[in-house]
Amino acid sequence: MADAEVGLQRIGAYIVTQRLNKGPTSSLYLGKQRKKDIAIKVFQTPLVTLEAKEAFLLRAKQLKKLKHRQVVEIHDFGFVQDADNDEGDLAYLVLQYLPGETLRQHVPPGRRIPADEVKRRLSPIASALHYAHVSGIVHGNLHPGNLLIDPNDNTLLTDFSFTLQGLPFSPAQESTAIPYLAPEQLQGHPTAAGDQYALAVMVYEWLCGQRPYSAAEREQLLHQQTHDPLPTPRSLNSDISPAIEQVLLQALAFNPDERFQHIQAFADNYLRALMGLQLNTETKRDASALLTKHAVVNDFPRTPVKSVDGEPLPDPHKVYPLHVVPGPKNEVKASPSSAETQEEEITPRGNGKATRILLDNLPGKHASSTVPPLPNQQQDAANSTPKEPEVLDELDHASSFFQTSESRLADIITRDLCQGGILSQSLPGYEERPVQVEMATLVAHSITQGTPAIVEAGTGTGKSLAYLVPIVRSGKVAIISTANKALQEQLFYKDIPFVQQHIKHFDAALVKGIGNYVCIDRLESERTGMQFYAKNRDFTRLVDITNDPDAKFNGDFETLDFQLPADIRSKVCGDSDQCAWSKCNFYSDCYVREMREKAARAQIIVVNHTLLLLDAAMDGFLLPERDVIVLDEAHHLEEEATRSFTITISANSVTTLLAQRMLKDHTLLSLQDEASKVLNNTWDRLKLVVDLGFKGRANLQSPIEEGLKLATVITDLADSLRKQRPKDLPEKESQLYDKLLKRTQNLAHNIRTVFSADEPSKFVYYVERVVSGGQRGIQLQVSAAPLDVTEWLKERLFDKCNVICTSATLATIGPNPARPEEKGPNFSYFRRRTGLDPLERSDVIERILPLAFDYESNALLYIPRDLPAPVYGAGSDDYTKAIAREMYRLVKLSKGRAFLLFSSRRMLDQAFDLMAPHLDYLLLRQGDMPRIELTRQFREDKGAVLFGLKSFWEGVDIAGETLSLVVIDKLPFDPPDDPVHEARVAQMKAAGENWFGIYVLPQAVLRLKQGLGRLLRTRDDRGVMAILDTRLYTKGYGKLVLDALPPARRTASVKDVDRFFNEEPAPF
Repeated sequence: MADAEVGLQRIGAYIVTQRLNKGPTSSLYLGKQRKKDIAIKVFQTPLVTLEAKEAFLLRAKQLKKLKHRQVVEIHDFGFVQDADNDEGDLAYLVLQYLPGETLRQHVPPGRRIPADEVKRRLSPIASALHYAHVSGIVHGNLHPGNLLIDPNDNTLLTDFSFTLQGLPFSPAQESTAIPYLAPEQLQGHPTAAGDQYALAVMVYEWLCGQRPYSAAEREQLLHQQTHDPLPTPRSLNSDISPAIEQVLLQALAFNPDERFQHIQAFADNYLRALMGLQLNTETKRDASALLTKHAVVNDFPRTPVKSVDGEPLPDPHKVYPLHVVPGPKNEVKASPSSAETQEEEITPRGNGKATRILLDNLPGKHASSTVPPLPNQQQDAANSTPKEPEVLDELDHASSFFQTSESRLADIITRDLCQGGILSQSLPGYEERPVQVEMATLVAHSITQGTPAIVEAGTGTGKSLAYLVPIVRSGKVAIISTANKALQEQLFYKDIPFVQQHIKHFDAALVKGIGNYVCIDRLESERTGMQFYAKNRDFTRLVDITNDPDAKFNGDFETLDFQLPADIRSKVCGDSDQCAWSKCNFYSDCYVREMREKAARAQIIVVNHTLLLLDAAMDGFLLPERDVIVLDEAHHLEEEATRSFTITISANSVTTLLAQRMLKDHTLLSLQDEASKVLNNTWDRLKLVVDLGFKGRANLQSPIEEGLKLATVITDLADSLRKQRPKDLPEKESQLYDKLLKRTQNLAHNIRTVFSADEPSKFVYYVERVVSGGQRGIQLQVSAAPLDVTEWLKERLFDKCNVICTSATLATIGPNPARPEEKGPNFSYFRRRTGLDPLERSDVIERILPLAFDYESNALLYIPRDLPAPVYGAGSDDYTKAIAREMYRLVKLSKGRAFLLFSSRRMLDQAFDLMAPHLDYLLLRQGDMPRIELTRQFREDKGAVLFGLKSFWEGVDIAGETLSLVVIDKLPFDPPDDPVHEARVAQMKAAGENWFGIYVLPQAVLRLKQGLGRLLRTRDDRGVMAILDTRLYTKGYGKLVLDALPPARRTASVKDVDRFFNEEPAPF
């Protein structure tokens, strides 16, 4: 770049404000991007050939993925035209800007620094390099000038080598690194062990005031390393301890196999030596003796290693992209643990995509070791904070680089959770929960054995802690999936910080769908193009927050401290169809990118079931690689899978597509007009042929010709888009064009699927009325829902990864083919419906944990005998009055403080209208206000009565006397006219199966347990549960249902209810 004034210049999309310095091989500029300072490094050597540019891009992409607290982050990269060379381009990097000085400036040559001060520099550098190494990246250019000291005195790593990738940059660019190069790198073989050597040279220099060898030229230095003795550190500085000297000499070994196993081991042993602890001097050669023939060593072994099937593993001297080490046939392979071979899979902590190492019964091989555990520095986590050396935690070695054994892990988590353990020592009033310890032990067994588990853990177990602690202690990478976003946030913002604070620090990430985040590109488009929004106060607040470099906003709408109107949110949220991803001008500021990169380096990734299932459908493309999945609230799995894979088409699906600017500009106008016309004809036809009745839905029994014609027209539009694709589109527009084409093709396919109605054995086709947000009036939509998701879940989820399923309600009644002699609650229903067939998967761990609360003392189950049996449809008024009358009596006895739970909207509204004039309590009805507001008012009033439907049967936590009565109108069977339920029952009937005993009844019992579970939320809670369904007495299945419910005292007398509410609970 020319030396002219740079104030108005740009490098790529970035404004340049100042040149910071110019060296012989590169120039560094200060720039701005959206009010944020950035640094731009421009290499002076022009890249002329395509091969050179591709090599730069490959290396830059590797380095851009490095996200670590001690690594200067690369935001972007690219090329600018070289003013002095028309044939070549200059490469540039856009970097995190950090004011400060280099370590060379901070510690001038010849100056010694104390051993404990060396530790403060060594630990973060080793942590950053170890993170890079397990990600497959060698630095190769390590010297004090490439270590930065920021204003907070933190040490950061920068300037990874580009010559390793074969780039034609001048060797002078890295000449300052030559005095620190290892012998093998001087001979052209850069390795992770070479970075260890370079760091050891720096430590030697800091301690002794000089380097071990004085040469600064390649040939001369290699000659000295080969022939001259290395001056011992203590001969230059007598204050150095023998132990520190031993550690330093091992890291400086001429043979890389005689150095430490990895660079973190070098730093750990330096700390041991500093603290007077016994050293662990195991070398790379020692470690390799323990490896099986299947091992892939993170430190790039010097001898070729064969993979399991005999094909060669990656070139040990080649630099690979972050998280990717090619396997046979260019696939990334992760070997699961195997019970037959007794091998244990281990991974570096906090990095789910690092190369795997398989050790042959490693814990046994070290049984005789007397090396004490290291104080956990937590340096290998990107956001870790080092502990002071004197603070020792004897449990922290459980998450060490080598995976702990099952018995050891169980011992550690037991000590964590039991009285006298780490929690009880730090939390006054902590009470051990035996059932929580039992569950944590089960989870530990599942993790270490790689065996799926199904665990029913009732309210009060503390199941979040029971699975988080063993996962964190094991070092495994886990995806934890919850039923919805509200539960996601509770886990991430409440439970995980507790474990991070009191058990051990680890990285965690909250991952939501793209539509939950602000899209900077769409926000800027609205800001510059829509004057209405520019004047809106909420919109301008959002713009100001995204432009504020000091704001902690992560892009998630839910973290805003104000409510953004829905119409604005829909205009500025992320949209995968309109996302150009890396081609976007705002990619470096993208909140979704930041979220995904945080997830890639996290040990715990929190998602919801919808996102997990979408990831499974994409073969794991969406979420990071994981060792284990925990499905919390797993009883929703079949329902969520059915919903996720239901194809739904509305008129709005088509009109939104037809409104796209690119489609209007690049398809035939006649086709656009025809699509609009056929769309109207299709929906007019739907209204004529389908009788939705008062329920608002009906099955689609035969094809709709107009719908099939609509699919053909949309296919023609896709063909028109493909044929009229403009040449030489800019990268961003090209990517968006491709997405639009794919979207159009997919819509045509989905329209054809739902309107053909030709696979009744696989799908149920139905039409329903819905009120769409932002749409006027009632809309019709057509859906095709899968009848069976078990094979899909088996192949895409349970066969791909170890999965732990847990919930307060997983066991229900029904036959157990694996143990037919057992008649009590079991997991057979859940297993059959989710692909874990009991006869096929006998290895699955099953456990129904004891209840944490004393139901016999604190709860009463009231089931009256004198009510009429449920009546549906016409003639049900007398039945409804009888139920409302009974609810009224109960509410008066409880003085409000009640949840009245209904199975239908019609029943709820009728009961509300009958009772409301006669009750003086605050009455809250679902549908009158948002669910969150209903819950808030109920919690604050202390005497309210809530009339609720399905969403209040679970997921609502009201502790204390505020909720003392839960009444359920009748057994919660699925309505017989629900299209999916009806079709599944019909399919079972046709197959001669016991559809009621193995499907309908078990499902109803699970929902009943969920509803009753609203009552007792803490050990001190008391209350009455009431089920107003006499079929529990009159039907043969009644006793089975009752036996599956919590063991509360039971009564059919309302006098007992009155007595319960008036009795004084025991004070102890």
